[in-house]
Amino acid sequence: MKDIQIFLSTYNGEKYLRAQLNSFLTLSNFERIKVLIRDDGSTDGTRAILEEYSERYGFEVIFGENVGLNASMHELVLASDPACRFFAFSDQDDVWLSNKLYRAAERLAPFAESDIPVLYAASSTLVDEQLRKIGHTAIPKRKPSFYNALVENVCVGHTQVCNRAAIELLKLGHSKDVMVMDYWVYTVVSAFGRIVYDPVYTTLYRQHGKNVIGYSSSRWSNFKMRLKRLSSRRSELNTKQLAAFLDIYGSSIPDDYRREGERFLNKQKNFFTRAGYIFMTKAYRQKRTECLVFRLMYLFGRYKIKKYKE
Repeated sequence: MKDIQIFLSTYNGEKYLRAQLNSFLTLSNFERIKVLIRDDGSTDGTRAILEEYSERYGFEVIFGENVGLNASMHELVLASDPACRFFAFSDQDDVWLSNKLYRAAERLAPFAESDIPVLYAASSTLVDEQLRKIGHTAIPKRKPSFYNALVENVCVGHTQVCNRAAIELLKLGHSKDVMVMDYWVYTVVSAFGRIVYDPVYTTLYRQHGKNVIGYSSSRWSNFKMRLKRLSSRRSELNTKQLAAFLDIYGSSIPDDYRREGERFLNKQKNFFTRAGYIFMTKAYRQKRTECLVFRLMYLFGRYKIKKYKE
């Protein structure tokens, strides 16, 4: 019985795609796995590769028009197989280790038939273009939660696996203001259910300069990269995503979460209201230095968006 489904959205990914698809075939529980791929209007050789794997290995492929990665992944969520219990999100340029979905299914098994949405995430080994090891993603020091999801995503997309309850929840809403799909998934599931974090490395996370979200092998470079992200327009995109989340799910989430999200948005009116918020906020990032940077940026209005300006 195939009860695990992989979601993969492709776009002009011919350079690394075969390595990822081949790694699916080596998964230790492959007999339980279905692969659903949506191509987002590729113009290179990606389509031919997908047709080959569909014919040879039975991968289900949808050829769609270009709508962007976030919307494409949501299309996959909507097309999920109702017979499956677990659902894994994949990128097109990584390599999965054989134990990846076995570990995820084992940890999600107690929640297979649960009405509680549960999201599994794990750590990754950073590799260069030739798959040579250069480091690891950071393991969260603080518990993943909705308050963390307000300002940070610690559940990297290609490691995410969730149960059916989480998929049904994600089907209920989507928005053009979704910042990054995996961040959206972390926010939604953390508000309604549970996060299961596995510190074991189960994926080779390829760094090639074109990643949507990348990492560096150097601590100093990683620190500078994180500061650059914090100080860029990403903070505004973060706020837009939160506003979209509250519009869609706000009436259904626990009152404490709703109030914290509304305070995050509504205390941005001026310097003094923002100062009051940063001393009472429950929002946090994993590292203390980044918590400080977040509070300073909030204080000086870097999280403001047009909708919430006075």
